[in-house]
Amino acid sequence: MANNIPSSPKNKSEQYLKQKAAKKRSGNKAVFLFLFFAAVAVAIIAKIFLSGTLKPEFFKGMPGSEDAYAMAKLFIKPTLKSSSANFSDEHYQFGKQSDSVYVIQSSVESTDDSGEKINTEFKIILKYNGGEVDKQKNWSLIDLNIH
Repeated sequence: MANNIPSSPKNKSEQYLKQKAAKKRSGNKAVFLFLFFAAVAVAIIAKIFLSGTLKPEFFKGMPGSEDAYAMAKLFIKPTLKSSSANFSDEHYQFGKQSDSVYVIQSSVESTDDSGEKINTEFKIILKYNGGEVDKQKNWSLIDLNIH
């Protein structure tokens, strides 16, 4: 024999309230997930606009010729007798001896105390020790020939 006792209004209201609470929890989770993914998207877009790349600095890889040449100039400037130095940026030669050793050959034009221009050719060997490529502390001077 089937039980045909109608549900009491109290049971129906309890069920309704339970369903409403479950839907609210489900909706709160959806809003939280949406806000989380929106924040991640904003962070990625900000990273792209601020740095021009998604690749973090520590994943940048090994330095290229421009990076090594920029460091070579930083190591050469203190050896000059003049504070004015014009490096031959278009005419430098670049080579790699091993995975992290770079050879740069170029010239620099400076002015001495009497106003005479001095053209100095140099060959510098630098070792990249890892870290940020544009920080001089991450490079070591192996050899420097100035003539």
